[in-house]
Amino acid sequence: MSEDGGERAARAGWTSVDIERDAQRPSAILRVAGELESQGGEIVELFKEIRSDQGRAVVPIHLRREDEDFFFEVETGPWDSAARSRVVEAVFTMRAALGDGANLELVSAYPAPREVSFLFERSPAALFELDLVRADPDQPVLCAELFRQTAERHWDADLDYGPEGLPLTEELLRAVLEDDTDDPEPVLDGLVYGLGCYVGEVIRRNSKVQGSWRSADEWGEALVLEFPDLVVDSVGKARAFLEGDDEDSVSYYARYALEALDDASG
Repeated sequence: MSEDGGERAARAGWTSVDIERDAQRPSAILRVAGELESQGGEIVELFKEIRSDQGRAVVPIHLRREDEDFFFEVETGPWDSAARSRVVEAVFTMRAALGDGANLELVSAYPAPREVSFLFERSPAALFELDLVRADPDQPVLCAELFRQTAERHWDADLDYGPEGLPLTEELLRAVLEDDTDDPEPVLDGLVYGLGCYVGEVIRRNSKVQGSWRSADEWGEALVLEFPDLVVDSVGKARAFLEGDDEDSVSYYARYALEALDDASG
C-alpha cells in the first residue's frame, strides 16, 4: 500500500499489501483481493460499478469484514496528472454515492501524493475539500455557489454573500484545517478557487460599482475581479489565507475593497 494508505489501513486492522510497480492492473487487483481475503475479508464484488448524480466509478474491490464494508482503489503506475485526476474523480464519485462514513482505502505501488491519499480519509478537512474538487475558476459565479452550498452542507452555515458572514467563514475554515501533527492538511486548488470566488462574489454583489470577472494576466491567480479603478485578486488572497499567513484575512480584504469602491463611487 502507499505510505499514507498503509498507515490508514493498519488503523482499520489491515496488514499492508505490496504490489509490483507498473504491473498489469487487473492482475494486481486480483492479487490484492486474495491478500485481503487471507486477512479475514470477504469479497463482495470485484470491479463494482457505482453510480451517483455526480458520475460513475468502478471500484476494484468491495469486501466486507465483521459486517463492515470496505472499498479499495488500486493503482500500479506512477502518479502522473492523468492518474491523479482519475483517482480523485473516482473518490469523489464513491463518496457521493456511498456517503461520508464509507471506508475508502488506497493500495498503490508508488507512494501516493498527499493531496490524493488525503481525500480517502474521513476527516472534516478531507470531506470538505473533496466536495470542492470540481470547483471551476472558469465559472466563478458557479464556483462561489459551490463553496456556499458546501459550507451549508458541512457546517449548517447559511452564507448569503454578505460581508458580515466572512469572519465566521474564516473561523470555520481554520477549525477544519487545524492539524496538530507535522503533516498539515493539504490545501487543494478546489478550496482555493471556491473560497476565492465566494469572497469575490461578496465584493461584487455588495459594491456600488459594477465589476466583472476576467482571467488574470500579468498578476493574480487564475482570475481577478475588475472594477473601473480597482482590480481585486480574491483568489490569490484566499490562497494566502488558507496557507496560513496570519496577516492575510479574506474578511479584512473584502471590507477594504468595498470601502475603496464606495469611495470611488463618490
